[in-house]
Amino acid sequence: MIPIVYAARYRMDIGLHVFPTLKYELVHARLMETGVIQPSDVIEPEPASWDQLALVHTSGYLTRMREGTLTLEEREQLELPWSPEIVEGFRLMTGGTILAARLATTSNPESPIPNPVVVHLGGGLHHAFPNHGEGFCPFNDVAVAARVLQQRGIERIAIVDLDVHHGNGTAFIFESDPRVFTFSMHQQHNYPMFKPRGSLDIGLADGAHDATFLRELERALPAVIAHAPQCVFYLAGADPYEDD
Repeated sequence: MIPIVYAARYRMDIGLHVFPTLKYELVHARLMETGVIQPSDVIEPEPASWDQLALVHTSGYLTRMREGTLTLEEREQLELPWSPEIVEGFRLMTGGTILAARLATTSNPESPIPNPVVVHLGGGLHHAFPNHGEGFCPFNDVAVAARVLQQRGIERIAIVDLDVHHGNGTAFIFESDPRVFTFSMHQQHNYPMFKPRGSLDIGLADGAHDATFLRELERALPAVIAHAPQCVFYLAGADPYEDD
């Protein structure tokens, strides 16, 4: 059994928007309908605590998120409306990534080893910086989960980010932390314009197809493995698909 972390509350009312939160519900429903997962496989998370979020994000930014006092510039950069439902929804999603990371690295009584794979049907909010959100990403869930693991004694972590967009927030957060290897393979001439340097960055040309993508990925993965990570976060990203 592969544990699946998911909550129906990932679907939030953000109005008519290019980022449809209905997608999380649709993926979950499709997996259930096709028998890929069973109800017993699904684990619902708790929201990330504000203290956990503070492992990555500044106190001023978290206060503005909690109280709804973001500046106009911050709202425009985030590209999402503000509401308590949205804040709580993304806090819950960050909690989902924390739970997935803990399940993947914690042994259970029925097995001498941790779950080798845990799937989270959400998260990957890699554009969030410590002091602001960007590109539909209020909190950097993977960065928060990585910091939680570090508190629990996990020293070496790798992040494999195959979203079509560069993981700018994640790269910035860990640029001075050699314990975390950040690898982003993305479309080079695409959002974001500012791409902080990660441990390994591969920017693909517009129109790159499967052979190029897989060749570059195969060349890159040995560097990730050489880091000897105790936990690997894989951001799948649906948007490299040419018809997305």
